[in-house]
Amino acid sequence: MIHGIERLPRLKLGFYPTPLSEARRLSSVLGGPRIFIKREDLTGLALGGNKCRMQEFILGYAREQGYDALVSTASSQSNTCVQAAAVARMLGMKPCFVLLKGVHNERQGNLLLHDILESDIEILELSDLTQVGGAHVSEKLDAAADRLRSEGYTPFIFKHSLPHIAAVIAPVGWVNGADELTQQLRDRNVKADYVALANASGATQAGLTLGMKYLGADCRVIGYTVLWKAEDAVAATIKQANATAEYLGIDTLVDEGDVEIHDACVGDLYAMPNEECIDAVRLVAQTEGIFLDPIYTGRAMAGLIGSIREGRFKSTDTVVFIHTGGTAALFAYHEGIARQQ
Repeated sequence: MIHGIERLPRLKLGFYPTPLSEARRLSSVLGGPRIFIKREDLTGLALGGNKCRMQEFILGYAREQGYDALVSTASSQSNTCVQAAAVARMLGMKPCFVLLKGVHNERQGNLLLHDILESDIEILELSDLTQVGGAHVSEKLDAAADRLRSEGYTPFIFKHSLPHIAAVIAPVGWVNGADELTQQLRDRNVKADYVALANASGATQAGLTLGMKYLGADCRVIGYTVLWKAEDAVAATIKQANATAEYLGIDTLVDEGDVEIHDACVGDLYAMPNEECIDAVRLVAQTEGIFLDPIYTGRAMAGLIGSIREGRFKSTDTVVFIHTGGTAALFAYHEGIARQQ
């Protein structure tokens, strides 16, 4: 285990290690490189997803501090919030969320899961996720927390941006994930040249990059941002990785040379899948029997496919794609994804 992690409060939530599946037919169709898919969609928490690793440490911290309610925010089809709600219910905490309406705020996909979990939901008339850290959303979170306090709860406000403690802790799960992945590759005698994934808040890439560098792994982590322009995503990822390094008490620091992020798959609007994204979802389903989601993994796979076609990778390279989950969102996006008859 990486230094500093063993001393942190942690919940055991996921089924680890998650499978590492070779995508032979997908690789063949694309003409290489050799592709593996790390199945974070099979973590086992609330239909799976990469956020399970983060929730183990974030909600572990919240429980140790004596909180009995959770307040957080993201878009209406947020995978993070559904997994947080599921953990909160498992711990006997009350889940409360202030969500941006996004593109699909009908009671389908992840919002249907919130209904089953009986999360306390307020949906704001905001569609741009870049506003999630703004003053208006922050005021709404504070108001929700005040209401819970008036009802006798002690709420933990879970924000996704620094310097909030949740943003510092979140990458820890993926520092740990880097350790798991390198061990899996070693056990299979596979040398991975690259790890590819979606970048939104940056926490997963921050943790993976920090973990890989700490371990001395000769493997470059490449992010495909679904939200920010590349330069902004790089800056946020570096900042978060180094805040986590300080939290863990390790000397490894991440700099610009360690972080590669591409923004060709951002699109015109967050959470609105474009044609390349939908094609990628269909291709992976039809070659590997694996369903990606239309917001994160579909876009990241579209970005990876674009990079392959642009010659970013050699046919002899090995790439591990992180399937971060979110499959439930497919059902909310059915009209855009389904073929027109």
